Amino acid sequence: MKSIMTNRVIRNAVLTVTLLLPLQFGTGFIHTKEENKASLNHKVVLMDLNYEYCDTRCYLSKENATVEFLSKTVGIDKNTVVENLIEVNKSNKIMINNIGQIKNNNGELIDYGSFEKGLIEYLLILAKNNPSLVNNKYVPYEGNSEYVVDLIKYFTKIYDNVDYLTAVSIGAAESGYYKVKYMLRYNNIYGGMSSKGLIRHKTIEYGVLSYVRLLSNNYYSKGLDTKEKIGRVYCPTFNEYGEKVASSHWIGLVNKAMKYYENSYEVVEVNSLLED
Repeated sequence: MKSIMTNRVIRNAVLTVTLLLPLQFGTGFIHTKEENKASLNHKVVLMDLNYEYCDTRCYLSKENATVEFLSKTVGIDKNTVVENLIEVNKSNKIMINNIGQIKNNNGELIDYGSFEKGLIEYLLILAKNNPSLVNNKYVPYEGNSEYVVDLIKYFTKIYDNVDYLTAVSIGAAESGYYKVKYMLRYNNIYGGMSSKGLIRHKTIEYGVLSYVRLLSNNYYSKGLDTKEKIGRVYCPTFNEYGEKVASSHWIGLVNKAMKYYENSYEVVEVNSLLED
């Protein structure tokens, strides 16, 4: 009887291993010789459903629409971007969430949380360090408000610490629901000012990216994550006690816009932005 039970245990164990092995190979818990070899070559970025390895050029090809749209937004030729990224990753193990191999002040690679955000930060650094690569042609926006709202949806998905409803409502309060022609001609939907007046962005895509990135880096990442907290900096006034607070008029405009846009959120795919 003991012998029979032992045989059953062995048979069940073999069956379990047989069933689990394909799952383990598919999820990467067990590495094949081919995987180890590819890792040593620093070219592996993913393994697709056909168990085929994908190098930098292959991965950027799979993300072609995103690379094309974001390169166009910053104003750098997509092919230049692709070739530069291939060179950047030639001697490094690819990090999908930091495709540009960007390091912090301590020399450590930054994890941006998504391919899109890492690509944007790489593009902005590339543009700053190589101004001759950048197309700064000024194109005043003459399109509809729906496209602007779609851009906000797209960029707040990337900079996901920013609340879409708050961002779209502040922009609406500042730009007359994205219809004030003076601001649209400047591709400025958020009322950003410099010493020379209203800031002019080269395209509406770059203007909306600048707005959402500003909220992400200068407000939400610093704990200013409600309209009241944002308004203390964005549109301040002083109360009866001399304390800096958000303008009640501005808060009222934002609240009204929030009711207007409260059911408007949906995921916007990059392909639809390229088609517009």
